[in-house]
Amino acid sequence: MSSQRGMNALAARKRQIIGQSESHRQIIAAASRRIAQRAGRARGFVHRQRWWLLGVAAVGGLLLAPSWRGFSKALRLIPDLVRARRGA
Repeated sequence: MSSQRGMNALAARKRQIIGQSESHRQIIAAASRRIAQRAGRARGFVHRQRWWLLGVAAVGGLLLAPSWRGFSKALRLIPDLVRARRGA
């Protein structure tokens, strides 16, 4: 009887691990889609010969960010800068 309980516990653990791996696959797939979208936008800038804008944004972000947390905040400003540039 105890071996049956042990097998049930192992089967439950296996189902849990499979469920976790599926959720991790979904998270990774969503992250890779976001990265592909951002890369597509960057390619668009390069094809429109606005590569210099990417360079300025990268250098500005590094200069404005004393820490990685600040760097991530600076990266969030890039879409606003792009919209402002398009409006100008």
